[in-house]
Amino acid sequence: MAAYAAVTSLMGTMQLISQSSLDFQESNKECSKSLYEKVGSLLEFLDNSDNELMKDLQKKVKDLANEVEDEVESQVVWIMEKDEHIQKEANERLHKILEQAIEDIDSVNEELRKQRNKNNNSLSGNCSLGGSTSPRSRVSTLENDMVGHSDEQARVRGELTGPSSQLEVISIAGMGGIGKSTFAKKMFSDPSVMGFFDVRGWITVSKDYSLRKMLISLLQDAIGMNEELDKKPDDELADCLQKSLKGRRYLIVVDDIWSIEAWEYIRLWFPENNNRSRIMLTTRIMEVARYASYPKNPFPMRVLDPEESWNLFCQKAFGKNDCPAEFENVGKVIVGNCNGLPLMISVTAGSLSSEKMLRKWYEVARSVSSLVNLDDYQRCSGVLALSYNHLPSHLKAIFLYFGVFKKASEISVENLIRLWIAEGLFKLRGIGELEKEASSLLHDLIDKNLIAACKRSLDGKIKTCKIHDLLHDLCLRESESESLLYVSNPQISGTNVPQHGRWVSFHQQPERDFFSLHCPTYCKTRSLHFLAVYPFREEFELGLDRFKLIRVLDLLGARWTRLPEGISNLVSLRYLSGVCYGYPLIYKLRNLQFLSFRESNKLKPVNSHLPDGTWKMSQLRHLESTGFYLCSPPKVSDNKYRVLENLQSVHGLRPVCCTKEIFEGIKKVKKLGICGNCDHFYDSPKCLDNLIYLPELEALKILLYDHYGSDFLHRHPVPCEGSFPPNLKKLTLQGTHLLWSQLTIISKLPKLEVLQFKALQLFGDELGETSWEVSDMGFPKLKFLLIEKKGLKYWKATDDSFPCLECVIIKNCRFLQEIPKGFADSMTLKRIELWGCTPSLVNFAKEIQQEQESFGNNILQVYAYDTIREVYKEDAKEEAGDRSYFGLLKNWLRKMIV
Repeated sequence: MAAYAAVTSLMGTMQLISQSSLDFQESNKECSKSLYEKVGSLLEFLDNSDNELMKDLQKKVKDLANEVEDEVESQVVWIMEKDEHIQKEANERLHKILEQAIEDIDSVNEELRKQRNKNNNSLSGNCSLGGSTSPRSRVSTLENDMVGHSDEQARVRGELTGPSSQLEVISIAGMGGIGKSTFAKKMFSDPSVMGFFDVRGWITVSKDYSLRKMLISLLQDAIGMNEELDKKPDDELADCLQKSLKGRRYLIVVDDIWSIEAWEYIRLWFPENNNRSRIMLTTRIMEVARYASYPKNPFPMRVLDPEESWNLFCQKAFGKNDCPAEFENVGKVIVGNCNGLPLMISVTAGSLSSEKMLRKWYEVARSVSSLVNLDDYQRCSGVLALSYNHLPSHLKAIFLYFGVFKKASEISVENLIRLWIAEGLFKLRGIGELEKEASSLLHDLIDKNLIAACKRSLDGKIKTCKIHDLLHDLCLRESESESLLYVSNPQISGTNVPQHGRWVSFHQQPERDFFSLHCPTYCKTRSLHFLAVYPFREEFELGLDRFKLIRVLDLLGARWTRLPEGISNLVSLRYLSGVCYGYPLIYKLRNLQFLSFRESNKLKPVNSHLPDGTWKMSQLRHLESTGFYLCSPPKVSDNKYRVLENLQSVHGLRPVCCTKEIFEGIKKVKKLGICGNCDHFYDSPKCLDNLIYLPELEALKILLYDHYGSDFLHRHPVPCEGSFPPNLKKLTLQGTHLLWSQLTIISKLPKLEVLQFKALQLFGDELGETSWEVSDMGFPKLKFLLIEKKGLKYWKATDDSFPCLECVIIKNCRFLQEIPKGFADSMTLKRIELWGCTPSLVNFAKEIQQEQESFGNNILQVYAYDTIREVYKEDAKEEAGDRSYFGLLKNWLRKMIV
């Protein structure tokens, strides 16, 4: 709901003023504190108000909060000017605005109180089931869970792994919300299917598809290609994909395709290898399904039968297959009116999953029953709208924010949370951190089945999420009706921009005329998002002087090589992201919380220098780049340096900046990424020993960019013993060389739970075999281990080396034949994943699984993906070559020549 977001945003602004070091009059700071408290009381009403009975009052609250915040922030901009006369006048105007706002808030509070008392007196029969079994809360979400369709799964599984050698296209057709993508994911991740194919890839097409984006996605995610793809033309990318798939058995899912024209383009990418390759396609259009299917007819997705519908509802509402008796009758009425559509059932169940009031269940039942005479699409849309209306007020605005992103896109959770914080969409409830509070809110939406979790990190945290197309449409409709969001579509809307939209998002490249509009059009704008695929022309200017109060500027999709003019004047800016070189006078942006400058080519970092004034940016929470230099912080006393107290994560710091002084200036960071090439680390050989000055660091990533170049001449060290941060829980080493003796130092980390070796070269000794012999001490707290690419040939460990290990992932270790036999005795190991490994290693891991099962332990599961042919001694000798210094040099020169 826009009212709740407007109030929380205003509270955040008042809090900043009362705590600010700017030249505010003391009376203004006191008024800000008073207004903060009075505005806070509005949240209590919004949290507990009936949406229909108090709709007019909610709009009044929203309009008042937005108006007050606009006026206050306009004066803050003037107070930040250096001219004392201007500051004085602005302070006087601000005082009048704050006093009037306090009067207006008091008046609205009184009106809300009267209306609320009136509503409470009229309510009766509120049956609470507080003492009985209540619906589930916080059920863990399984991405590929599916109820029903067991016969259909068996049939499609048979077609995917069937004996026909020709390339077959299996089309799955049905209306939106019927479960096509969920069904395809279930098949895509089925163990028997995964082990059958050499290559598996997934692309989502949607209505506004980008062929180029899909090609790059397949080359990077399915093929694993890391070279510069952005600079290649589309035909070269398609040719590259064709060649990469040639001779390999592949499964490609083409999800949510809308037209025959799109299929005509896409199908040319996939060669006929006569090796039982398959394409699985999902679409809402039966004509497209019939056209694409070959050689068999399309597979029509059916709705769930009554038993399957009830089982799905119970799982989503209660986390199990049965329902408490007091909810059963009304629950079956609700399910019956969902007509077997999984999306309707899941979302409705999710909205009731934490509801203990039986009255609320009957209200939902009546609302769903009222839609019974509509067609399936209208009924589905109506049920989704009902679920949105039943959301708590504090969840509505953050849900609507998903409309900012392009339909069918995977959304970075980390970035999403930072945007929510920058927009001021929620208030911290109790004692905690904003990031943790935002993560909790996202999990609420996932538990209500409004948002789906996609990718997860090694330790199970959600990395990306996604919203269903029909729910995305709901976001757009509701946010438009609330005057929150404007999404550009030049082909439809041209320059018809709403006058009061707070969020503006370009899902396509905007017309130049859009930015020639008069200034009042933008007076309410708080965020600009550029998500277009193609870059703008260099001479294209935004005219940022018209966006004085903007908080979020996301230029990542625009891919400018320089930032627009006037960006340093956006003093209200909290979030800035883009792809460009160099840094402007960002130290003027005193309210900036998140700064991200990336490169389109991840393998070609730039060397940028942050200005000295960065140490004045006290609100900065997250700083990331592909590589930057930072000067030492200024001293505030003889032995103390200025500290960025709010800074929580830094990525892209150069090794030369890893000094005691800088680490003391960022000592509150919890996540740190140190990046550079071989020369950077060579010039600062002891830089990592200073990590001991980061006592709160929990996650560390050390990235060596040129690991295909001369890095073997300098074996990148780990910090010396005793220099690791004491609270480190997660360590990632990418592109580096290590001796196994150095891993002994890592094993002594007392709290290490996650260890990732990516593109790692591992040596047994100075010139010996590639091996890892785990010390007797082992890794006492390690739960998750990832070993990726090259280097590892032998792995030896004792039975108790990994007493807490839960998951092992091994990727592209071509010469590894065995894993430690002690895993057979592990009481904690639950999962072993083998990607691009040999059949020998796969069989060895499965023998360990069978040995555990023989003792009655059925916890361990082994999954093998993209298994390669067996590597024989001749192959190993050719690829590994001589491990001496000159042998390594010879191999490197040979690769460079090739």
